Amino acid sequence: MKWNWGTGIFMVIVLFIGACVAFIIYTQNHKWSLVEEDYYPKELRHEEKLVKIRNANGLSEPLHINLDKTNLILHFPVDFRGKEIKGKITIYRPSDEKLDVILPVGIDTSLTQLIPRHTLTQGRYVVMVDWTSAGKDYFKEQDIFIP
Repeated sequence: MKWNWGTGIFMVIVLFIGACVAFIIYTQNHKWSLVEEDYYPKELRHEEKLVKIRNANGLSEPLHINLDKTNLILHFPVDFRGKEIKGKITIYRPSDEKLDVILPVGIDTSLTQLIPRHTLTQGRYVVMVDWTSAGKDYFKEQDIFIP
């Protein structure tokens, strides 16, 4: 077979088409994960979230989120002593949505909620606490790393 310009151009075009087909097959078989499934409606409620954050910043002390050897500890401010608190705790894993944990807020008499550390695998998480007390909404978000 004689190699000339026409043969070279033909081979480049064939290789390009083959690479495009391989890329299409790869993207069809790859699982794409969005951060949020319904991100657009949530973005429209962004102002509400800012008001909740302002309410949380206006408390006498912040919501403390700490990690010890056995538990993730959420300690609510003394402003909520004797008050009913309702809400949810979302422990969001950015790299894998299957590792997300969603729990209701359920504090004890010392205004503390313990979340067993064994429910979380090693890696980065974002703890988002969204709660309501006495008709006022609050929100706190904090990054944690499980070693």
